[in-house]
Amino acid sequence: TGASSGIGKSTCKVLIKKGYFVFGSVRNKEDAKNLQVKMGKNFLPLIFDVKSRSEIKSAAKLVKLKLEGQNLTALVNNAGIAVIGPLQYLPIKDFREQIEVKLVGTLSCIQEFLPLLGTDPSFSGAPGRIINVSSALGGKIGAPFFGAYCSSKHALEGMSESLRRELMLYDIKVSIIAPGAIATPIWGKVKPSSEKKKYSNTEYSKALDKVLTLLNHLGDTGLSVQTVANKILKSIEDRKPKLKYYFF
Repeated sequence: TGASSGIGKSTCKVLIKKGYFVFGSVRNKEDAKNLQVKMGKNFLPLIFDVKSRSEIKSAAKLVKLKLEGQNLTALVNNAGIAVIGPLQYLPIKDFREQIEVKLVGTLSCIQEFLPLLGTDPSFSGAPGRIINVSSALGGKIGAPFFGAYCSSKHALEGMSESLRRELMLYDIKVSIIAPGAIATPIWGKVKPSSEKKKYSNTEYSKALDKVLTLLNHLGDTGLSVQTVANKILKSIEDRKPKLKYYFF
């Protein structure tokens, strides 16, 4: 999921180069068309928003047809957003959006694609895997002004651990990818001027300004998306995949 840019796009390239046929989710037809041209014949774009269960369900039906009775190799839950702001004043709708996209959206995708990963006995082949993209710090530490983001990542990791144990029943492995700061467009989508304006009349204004300035550097100094994509490939192909993959 989230194949239009950043980690998702890079992971599609890495997997295709390795010989996989890849399904990549995007939210609009324009991104789908552009990716199809760039990725080639071993890529099929799926148009859906992870917040829409009906759209995910339709995409899963299309994938099922393409698989022709074979299990899906892996589901990589990468789609995400970054909501920034002090929790004391953060609009509940913004907090809910963060949770809906990263946590509820991930579980919705998992539930719809699990039959194609090995819970449906009518399919053949090795059980598939579930790879959930979290964060080295966001999944462990509650950083100031990243409360919504960190909440979604903490919850994602707890959910992943529970799933890993539950899905032992089907031998479906679940792993967490936990990179640090990444050179990815997700931080570029945070608009510093807009965020400053929201909280300019609060006691957090100066501290938040410093955090937003720091965000400007993350896109230049973070891990490359290629590095993260290679780790995702490893988690898919490891004979005994780890629960959690770090980048130390």
